[in-house]
Amino acid sequence: MTSDQLTLTFPIVGAQWLAANLSAPNLIILDASMGAFAGAATGIPGARHLDIEGAFSTPEGVHNMLAAEDFEQQARALGISQSSALVIYDRQGMFSAARGWFMFVAMGFDNVAVLDGGLPAWERAGFDQLPMDLGPWTPGNFTAQDRGLFLDALGTKAYAASEHAQVIDARSEARFKGLEPEPRPGLRSGHIPGSVNLPYSQLLTEEGLFRSPETVKGLIDLAADGKETLVFSCGSGITACIDLLAAYASGYQELAVYDGSWAEWGAEDPAGLRPVEKG
Repeated sequence: MTSDQLTLTFPIVGAQWLAANLSAPNLIILDASMGAFAGAATGIPGARHLDIEGAFSTPEGVHNMLAAEDFEQQARALGISQSSALVIYDRQGMFSAARGWFMFVAMGFDNVAVLDGGLPAWERAGFDQLPMDLGPWTPGNFTAQDRGLFLDALGTKAYAASEHAQVIDARSEARFKGLEPEPRPGLRSGHIPGSVNLPYSQLLTEEGLFRSPETVKGLIDLAADGKETLVFSCGSGITACIDLLAAYASGYQELAVYDGSWAEWGAEDPAGLRPVEKG
């Protein structure tokens, strides 16, 4: 990298910082918004769409992670190279951007960060929405190296039973305890035996910004309960990454996501391989 190119040393950046670095030659901004928030024509200037629900997910599951070779192909098609610096945001404040961040980290790429508070924070700081960069782009040379940080049900079950790891569920307390039905039809209610609950919303302010580093670390430490290896779950592997991002920013290193999350674990299980606890 040349001296004018960005090297991201922290996984969360602010709107003012991003605005000051928009001209960096290796910066690529990715809009990871999902559902009704995806596909807008305007956003942070020059941002490109990171299609978590389409091109960057498998046909199996809800939106499970791609194999390394497929992820590499899609990243290159977005114009992403090994020298790129990526900043990822979403339009809800903090919802799916952390998933985008962790996808790249899991594929061996560390020069990536999340915009704290997303597009709402950008606008509150006084910056305008401008046209997105819809391509086509010169293909990049991104190389994926799968670090094995997305787990299946069997691996997650083993960690949940381990004395040395903690499975942390980012869903609401009511869903974790089985006090309300799941939003996806056909799923059982409750949680993975041995897991603990840290709703991702507890880590955020009403504006969708992360709370103070001290508060965030305190919440993560409480959930981790002295364990260094943390596995995160949620409804479908999206908001689990918010908890994981908070843990990473708090100094934890041994981190993974249960990719199928409750969409898989909570499905009907006649063989009894995925038991459910309530309360």
